[in-house]
This record gives sequence, C-alpha cells and structure tokens, in this order.
Amino acid sequence: MHSTTLGAIITSFALLATPVFARGPWAGGLDIIEACHMQYGPTATVAVVENTAWGWRCVVAGQYYDVDTNRYCGDKYGHSAQSDPQGGGPYDWGCYYP
Repeated sequence: MHSTTLGAIITSFALLATPVFARGPWAGGLDIIEACHMQYGPTATVAVVENTAWGWRCVVAGQYYDVDTNRYCGDKYGHSAQSDPQGGGPYDWGCYYP
C-alpha cells in the first residue's frame, strides 16, 4: 500500500517537473546543422556536450554557442512555427505550428 502511494506521489512530482510543450500541427524537422549554419555561418559545426535535448552546441572557431531553435523554425517554416524537443535527445527536435 505504501509503495503504491509513494509511487503515485513520485510520478506526480515528475510530471510537474517536466516542461509542457503545446504542439500543434507538424511544420517540419529541425536540422541542427542547418540551424547552426543559418545563425553562425557556413563554417559552424555541431557538438553534443550532453545527451539531452539541450545538450548540443554550435562550434565556430573553437567557441561553443547556443542556437535559437524557435528562430530556426520560424525562419524555415514561417514565423509562427515553434520548436519542440519531442523525444528529449539531442537530435529529437521538431518544428510545429501553435
């Protein structure tokens, strides 16, 4: 009995701690390399610094930079398109319309 109640409490806290992303219709994929090139130029490369949705960076001349994924989606698919980390891994991003 106690383990069931404890499990429900832990699950509830986990759900509260998980970010909620409102996805609408699919706009298209989010190409991280293309995003880096669009925002930092054609010499930018991609590095994964941790195995999470936010774990990758663009690299230019040895410097690491974040990418504005919402900006990429808006530029690529129309200004209302927004990014979503979908599966939670570094390459799991997609673009959706609100």
